[in-house]
Amino acid sequence: MVAESDSAHRPALPAAACTTVRPALRTQRHRRLLPIWALLVGFLTLASLVFAPELPFTARAEPASSTAAIATTAADSVEVTVSPTVTPELSPGQDLPLTVTIHNNTAAAIPIGRVDVYLAQLALTTRAALDSWLRPDADANSGDQLMSVPTAGIIPAGASTNIAITVPAGSVGLTDQNAWGARGIAAIYIADDEVQAEGRGTFVWSQGSAITPVGLASILPITTPEDATGLITTKALESYTSSAGLLSRQLDMAIDAPTATIAIDPQIIASIRVLGSAAPASAVAWLDRLAGASNDIFPLGYADADIALQAQAGATTLLAPTSFEPAIDPSLFVVPTATPSPDTTLNPSDVPTITPPTSTETTPSPTPPLPPTVGPGETVVPTASELLAWNYTSSTIGWPASGQVARTDLDVFAASGLTTTILSSDNVQQSDVFTPNTAVSLPRGLGLVSDSTLSAAIRAAAEATTEDAWRKNVAEAASLLAIVSAENPNAARTLLVTFDRGSPTSATRVGQTLAALNSAPWSNAASLQSALDSTPASTVSFHEKAIDSDRVALARSLLQREGAMAEFATILADPLLATAPARLELLALLDTTWTAQSSAWQEQVRASLAASFDLMHAVTVTTRGPIIVVGSKVDLRITLNNALDQAVTVRTDIVPSNGRLVVGETLETTIQPNSAQAVSVPLSAAVGNGDVVLRVTLFTLNGTPLGQPAPIEVSVRADWEGVGASIFAILVVGFFGFGIWRNIVRRRRDRASGAPVASGQLPPPAAEPNV
Repeated sequence: MVAESDSAHRPALPAAACTTVRPALRTQRHRRLLPIWALLVGFLTLASLVFAPELPFTARAEPASSTAAIATTAADSVEVTVSPTVTPELSPGQDLPLTVTIHNNTAAAIPIGRVDVYLAQLALTTRAALDSWLRPDADANSGDQLMSVPTAGIIPAGASTNIAITVPAGSVGLTDQNAWGARGIAAIYIADDEVQAEGRGTFVWSQGSAITPVGLASILPITTPEDATGLITTKALESYTSSAGLLSRQLDMAIDAPTATIAIDPQIIASIRVLGSAAPASAVAWLDRLAGASNDIFPLGYADADIALQAQAGATTLLAPTSFEPAIDPSLFVVPTATPSPDTTLNPSDVPTITPPTSTETTPSPTPPLPPTVGPGETVVPTASELLAWNYTSSTIGWPASGQVARTDLDVFAASGLTTTILSSDNVQQSDVFTPNTAVSLPRGLGLVSDSTLSAAIRAAAEATTEDAWRKNVAEAASLLAIVSAENPNAARTLLVTFDRGSPTSATRVGQTLAALNSAPWSNAASLQSALDSTPASTVSFHEKAIDSDRVALARSLLQREGAMAEFATILADPLLATAPARLELLALLDTTWTAQSSAWQEQVRASLAASFDLMHAVTVTTRGPIIVVGSKVDLRITLNNALDQAVTVRTDIVPSNGRLVVGETLETTIQPNSAQAVSVPLSAAVGNGDVVLRVTLFTLNGTPLGQPAPIEVSVRADWEGVGASIFAILVVGFFGFGIWRNIVRRRRDRASGAPVASGQLPPPAAEPNV
């Protein structure tokens, strides 16, 4: 709704400007009404003519109906935009130059017609009144007609035409007696006596009265499109930092924008530095430009990971990269040797030692600083903290995704060192009619509330592709600021606007938009620090909002996988080779820009969980049953397989399903990369024969199981050892007994037949004769 009638806001127009009657508009309005209402209106009108006393003529135009003016808002309709041509500000005695653009989005040409220009009858003194004027209801009043201008010619299908209209100062009807502030204008296009479309805009009436300007702080995020790796590839960096690349355009906008604060994704800085001497020249130059920017800068979460999603998924502190070592090629971090001049010979003792600068200047450099004792030719691999280091204006600001912060999230932010949280208007409740300061007191720390309505208008202006669209949105933003300034002139306030986190490619007018707003008497550019230092609003309270439960559940699965991966990595010779990439991938999957791509994000998360499951099950037991155990004590050989690219050390635990077997002590085994290792497990038969299932489980050295137990079926035949010994003894006795028996039988047979003694035996001596 518009404000109540006040003669100080809008005096009556001259009669010559107000006597125009628009039968076509009335006809169109009546045509849109339902038959029953048309009948009722006709009856009442007739009654008033019959029974009402005769009234003197009033020099007042019949108000226009927005419903009658707007044919449709579909993509195939006729659209009209109207905006101040030069500046949103109009002073007493000045003509009002307007640009009206007619867009014919239909498939047919539209004939020559006219454009009627109207001024809202009442000043727009509240934010609600401004919104109602620009986005009217079906029966909204279009105001008082100022003038009518014919169109130049037929407008072909799919074409647009601009009409320059100058409303004389006298026709505007505003004087220095009217209160300053936002005013509404409307342009109605009529052809063939039919209203084709209506467009609405605003300007600010400023008669030089004392104004309390509104501070306008802005934040521009510099991010890259979502991915699932946690490091930007060399090819992508080269593309993003080219002259027309995404990062170059974003930095151009930020550097050109007055006092705009940059919120940068640290992933960009680390991805350039981690490449060492192989970093693209354009990326290094881009980092140099960022280092030289005068803007305030604060970091987003790494990979712009949503800090609210982390907190609601169960993180007690916010996550950060642990190491970049697996992604670093040491050969790219060799300190260059100084090149000798042509007329001198460089002795080893003449090589200068690289020392840190003695100046207190903290301007960041594209590459991390070297230790003071490092000389040319040496390799210096930077740490994670060195790759991420930057001279931030503040590192205690958190910026979660818009409108999705719960109360418990604030505790996690505070525990992570973030004392200031940037919130959207959806996350607070306002109890006063006046627009509050951006600063608010939170249950934990300080909040900066982004004005969502003002941000939307400024974003639309920054992304406008035509001059008329840009002027219209700038005028809306300027009118909003004027309303805030005028609604409570005794209180200086600072508002915060934020730009899109989704890296829009069309936001090419950021600097132009902010410069236009900051040139207005009722608006001043403000730094982020001034927003932080402003008095917290006392009429604003925190209103918690939770993220969608399905999204939180998937994020919780990622965090649980993180813990499982950390335990699994203890078996590796170098755990960082697994945990560091996993942490980067986790942060990348929590990127705020995934919010708008729910299906694609779910697929990426499930693919990541499946890949990590395979990784954590790459060490397996390959021995399968059945196995027959004969004897009371045996050594069972079990084969373990390692499909990883590095050695692992595991503990093997074997549990029999019953008491027929007793297993020896747990074994620790080191398995080389991509190989198998057999381990011997001592087994003892306890009671009787039968079948046993050995459940073989691999554990980390900390006692965490690696996957499910592997069953091995074993058939125990412990009494076969005694039976076998008895049979062997019987066979031995039988063999020797048979040999003895055969010798005895043969001798008896030989004696009985008088045969000579067998070879090798001497005959008995002959008896001597008697003498």
